[in-house]
Amino acid sequence: MRILQVHNIFIGKTGEETVIEEERTVLEKNGHSVVQFFKDSSEIGQSGIANRALIYTRLKNSRAIGKELSAVIDREKPDICHVHNTFPIITPIVYEVCNKKGIPVIKTLHNYKMVCTNSLMFRDGQVCQVCLNKSFYNSIKYKCYRASYLATAVQANVLQHHRDMGTWSKRVDAYFCLTEFQKNLLVSGGLPEERMFVKPNFIKEASSKIAYENFFLFVGKVDDYKGLQDLLFLFQKNTISKFVVIGKSKNQNVFKQFSNVEYLGEQGRDVVIDHMARCRAVIFPSLYYEGMPMVILEAFSHRKMVISRNRGAMSSMVIENYNGLKYEQVEDLVQIISKLEAEGNLSIELGKKGYLDYQNKYSEDKGYEKLIELYSILIEKKSSQ
Repeated sequence: MRILQVHNIFIGKTGEETVIEEERTVLEKNGHSVVQFFKDSSEIGQSGIANRALIYTRLKNSRAIGKELSAVIDREKPDICHVHNTFPIITPIVYEVCNKKGIPVIKTLHNYKMVCTNSLMFRDGQVCQVCLNKSFYNSIKYKCYRASYLATAVQANVLQHHRDMGTWSKRVDAYFCLTEFQKNLLVSGGLPEERMFVKPNFIKEASSKIAYENFFLFVGKVDDYKGLQDLLFLFQKNTISKFVVIGKSKNQNVFKQFSNVEYLGEQGRDVVIDHMARCRAVIFPSLYYEGMPMVILEAFSHRKMVISRNRGAMSSMVIENYNGLKYEQVEDLVQIISKLEAEGNLSIELGKKGYLDYQNKYSEDKGYEKLIELYSILIEKKSSQ
């Protein structure tokens, strides 16, 4: 099978690029060919003013990109096109080109861009659904995208245009949702249910030696929307348990007042994995819906339970008293840590179940099986039309 991966790198390497690379690697390892059509948004900042202006006038559909992509398809003759991100350089022209060429096209929904201008469904510290199944122009007054009226208006116009034109419902053969929660929410936002398939991200199995030392781990951006205030509340109330925090912070002194908290700042993957392998449990207090947090997959791969807010992707991934524990109010987070301290083996038992979940849902083998299964269905369906 020959697969065309289409992706617009937005701002530096993110989890999306990690997922794409994992998929490319496992496909090639199993004898398939992968062709990549990538653009990098950093190119915009390096362009002249006239060229940047030209790109922004083509956000709805770039005919230049369409011509370039068409030539790639003619040359490489892919069996299927797998789209990840198209904004801002590639644009949804990719769907039109693939339709004309008779190439089945599938899109992975890494976030909530199809129903939300800023793709997070999060604004002013809270979950926001003002555009869900409603006009994207509702977002302009809130400056949802980059805190700018103009930037938000541009985004809203592009999204509303393609919704009105039926691009999402007619030109995309299938969508990969990361969780059942995401699928249900996007269907409620107008995407066609019959084209929605749940395919979680996957990662390689951890190779580290696993231990259960006496500390709880947080990995991620140390910011309010990632649950910083919950962490601070927890540390204020629990001065006995040990905590390790890894991640970039605007205020690196915020944890100095807590003698039982070790803040390591931003670290490389080797340091993160070392602590993941040794911690008792992973805390994931994010306030917004998330797509599919790789931190949770890493935790399960390392046989570690997850303590999360009962929201968004976490509500699907973390199963209460099976692979983790969930909380609604921050006071409940404090109680969960106390419970785990009192019941020493509970975190180990839930961690082992998390590893079973990894094997059944998030392993490399399962990810490959799901990819090929859905690719084959779409190719067969397209060839029979």
